[in-house]
Amino acid sequence: MIAMDLPTAFFIAGLLYLALPLTVWLILRDQGYVSNSLWCVGGLAFGCALILFGMRNQWQDILTYELANGLLLLAPLLRSAALRHELHRPFKLIWIGLATVGFIAVYVFFHAVMEKETLRFSFAAFMIAAAFLWLSSLARDIGLRERSISAKWIHAFYLALSVGLALRGVFVLSGHDEPTAIGQDTLSNVLIILGVLSAIVGNVGFLGIFIERMNQRALESAKEQARLEESSRLSDQIAQMDRRRSVGEIAASLAHELSQPLTNIYLITDRMDLELKQRNDTSLDKYFSDLNRNAQIAGDILGRIRNFIRSKNTTFERIEIAQAISDVKALIHDLTWNESFDVQVSLPTQTLTVRADIVQLSQIFLNVIRNAIQATQGQTKRQLHIRVWREGDTAYISFTDNGPGLAPEASHQAGNAFFTTKPDGLGVGLSISKSIALLHDGSLSIGNSPGGGAVVQLQLPALD
Repeated sequence: MIAMDLPTAFFIAGLLYLALPLTVWLILRDQGYVSNSLWCVGGLAFGCALILFGMRNQWQDILTYELANGLLLLAPLLRSAALRHELHRPFKLIWIGLATVGFIAVYVFFHAVMEKETLRFSFAAFMIAAAFLWLSSLARDIGLRERSISAKWIHAFYLALSVGLALRGVFVLSGHDEPTAIGQDTLSNVLIILGVLSAIVGNVGFLGIFIERMNQRALESAKEQARLEESSRLSDQIAQMDRRRSVGEIAASLAHELSQPLTNIYLITDRMDLELKQRNDTSLDKYFSDLNRNAQIAGDILGRIRNFIRSKNTTFERIEIAQAISDVKALIHDLTWNESFDVQVSLPTQTLTVRADIVQLSQIFLNVIRNAIQATQGQTKRQLHIRVWREGDTAYISFTDNGPGLAPEASHQAGNAFFTTKPDGLGVGLSISKSIALLHDGSLSIGNSPGGGAVVQLQLPALD
């Protein structure tokens, strides 16, 4: 390798270490103020140390030996403190100051008192190498924790610099190299190159850590926004479906209930018409004809109502029950939190899927959970336990609350249209849920749990 002018190289590397940290500090002045300041001050200390090394032949020894090496140790210690702060493991600066003062004291002892240049140089090389190794390990921790490419590059270059310094100390201690920082040997040239590269990679990498974090936060924010939009869309669909099904359930029940008296009116009218004809009385024929015609029209209207309210937009797809429950829990998170209502879920070890319309299945879950919230009012601890399991070809989902349960007279009618135990209820929620279960070739049963509270059990055909 062609030897370079090391004093000049040290001076250039020092200028890089002065310029780059200031640039990084200006860019990150609004991000991580403490760690940013520690990192940049450490860079400035390293830059000053390199410049002092480069001026060794022109300036006094106290500056180019004791102060220069003290700054060279202080630099990685400050940068290590910066990375520890980013790892939420802050380090008291007083210990860094004491370590630096102690290092300088031992260095002065070897240099000025004992005049052992080999021990002085090797001691400094090993201590500074250890400081860079610590810095490298902290960068590795950030790289592993945050999967940061920038931190991994910092780790790699400072590890190489640490190994190079340690090797230089070994070579000097064994007598293979001169105990001077500006020796014209191959390893000295390699170290100055590593110093220049670490100036660039270290500062750009530190900046990259923050850029990667900002990108990650932006990505997570976009994902969260997408999730909220999807939850909002599903919530709107369920609410709209709930309203339509409530109206539909009422209309269907009315159509069913009205068809019976309407048929009776038609039969009574027909019988009266027959009796009058037997008496040869035709004075009311046109009225009976109008009654029969209007009764037929009313029956046709009820038939059209029944056909109209039948679901035509059901979309069946493969649904994971665990995911459907998780989505519904997210929808009602604010409600359960405000009500201090705890929803516990027990899932099977294997994924359990069914063929269902996600909106309608979510509608069942919401109806049952809302009923449980209302049923547990007044309880010290309000909770609902959702248990999912499979038996044969059937998937079971049970909802057990810790409320007072159903009264004996209510347990037989629960789920019937227009039956409700709520003062302001319409009695269509569970009835709708039963209808949805039947539409999915399943069933919904309501009763009391042996351990207390009400239990609603949904059964659906399981998919393999």
